[in-house]
Amino acid sequence: MTESTWHKEVKAWGVATEIPLGNRRADCLLRCGKRAEIQAHPLPPVEVAGREAHADLWILDGRAAHARNRLLVWGDPEFGTLFRWDRAWQGFAAAKRPAFLNTELDITTGCGTFLEVTGWNFDGYRALGSGRLHTAAAMRSWMRYDIPLASRPVVPG
Repeated sequence: MTESTWHKEVKAWGVATEIPLGNRRADCLLRCGKRAEIQAHPLPPVEVAGREAHADLWILDGRAAHARNRLLVWGDPEFGTLFRWDRAWQGFAAAKRPAFLNTELDITTGCGTFLEVTGWNFDGYRALGSGRLHTAAAMRSWMRYDIPLASRPVVPG
């Protein structure tokens, strides 16, 4: 399968790409030493579990779901940033590694938003959870230079 422009762009934010690990590989290596698996499409649970043997975190393309209002993100004064993902990628219910959902990214400008998932539950076809929003610039800086992601949240729009 050919890599999408989005996949190539996000993968290039790491310090190295296509990291071999036995008979598998991770998409990219972050400056901090973590290995990221970047995914633009759903995977079955067995594939998610298999890839987690060589990856430390997931970066998932949620842009289409967000644009179609199937991935909603909002701020709650009591609980912080919450989300609901209708028709979520069910295979990721098996994920044990941290996940980041890319809700928006303009490849030409580099502007966008990523949701760091701090907790999620899959209920049928829907995932509900909480997280922290980060700008695309903050994600790039973390991946490339190990500049910590801000603890100060980005307010959902």
